[in-house]
Amino acid sequence: MSVIGVDVGGTKIAAGLLGPDLRVVRSVVIPTPGGGMTIIDLIVGLVADLATDAPDEVRGVGVGLPATIDGVTGRVAHSVHTDMSDFDAMGPLEQRIGLPISLDNDANLAALAEHRLGAAHGMDTAVVLTVGTGVGGGIILGGQVFRGGRGHGAELGHIAVNADGPPCQGGCPGHGCLETMCSGTAITRDVRAFADANPGSAMGRRHAEGDLDSRTAREMAMQGDADAIACFATAGRWLGIGIASLANVFDPDVVVVGGGVSRARDLLLEPARHEYVRRALPPTTRAQVVGAALGLDAGFVGAAIMAHEAAGGRVP
Repeated sequence: MSVIGVDVGGTKIAAGLLGPDLRVVRSVVIPTPGGGMTIIDLIVGLVADLATDAPDEVRGVGVGLPATIDGVTGRVAHSVHTDMSDFDAMGPLEQRIGLPISLDNDANLAALAEHRLGAAHGMDTAVVLTVGTGVGGGIILGGQVFRGGRGHGAELGHIAVNADGPPCQGGCPGHGCLETMCSGTAITRDVRAFADANPGSAMGRRHAEGDLDSRTAREMAMQGDADAIACFATAGRWLGIGIASLANVFDPDVVVVGGGVSRARDLLLEPARHEYVRRALPPTTRAQVVGAALGLDAGFVGAAIMAHEAAGGRVP
């Protein structure tokens, strides 16, 4: 049986068709619109388009949203990055798509994908962080995704790592959340602040041209720009502080870091590893901090796996 997975992020929607062997047959990425029913409309269109390439019957659709999902009612309880708080996504999707729909938090599904097919495969306990527009998180305990009492748990991007830090994004009331200190949004803020203070630097000139964000800063860092490297090192340090706390709580076998910002790889992960080992209790520093094996596909692959398992399928 084939399944379709859709991963809604703060800036993009990625969707893919997986065949009976859970290999990606086709995938597509489009920008994320404002939210609400506009997102529902796009999901319906993406599913219809992908289904035309299915080698056999499509048995289900999995959808990951950047939101907390109420495990009792199935409604979207809260979303920082889309206008979907207290929103019924399941009803319209089931009605319009006409297939079984499975719904979960996007980072939970990235964790599911990395556990079933990726960098956490075979591990009993794992922490997965997705560092993109925001920071999402998923936890594997006993080989299963941990969701908390009503499905609202594992919001790892909203653990506070700097009590006096900047206010968090969207509807989060926190300050200095992990998301506010090391996400793509945070890095964009920090590199632009550096550029404003140092207009003669390479980043200052790039900013004057109107072309400086976390993506261009990452490109500059990977080409050896020392100032850009330092900005990613700062973000990595904050990431490592968060990882240390998570390691102390969960004692994971592995910590997996994915998401768009993680494409900076060791520019981000090396300072994170250093800070994690320096701060965590010695017994919990056993976990390796590794990059996600499935890259930016993890979200929609996890969503498809959720639909596959909901239909009674097993992962090879």
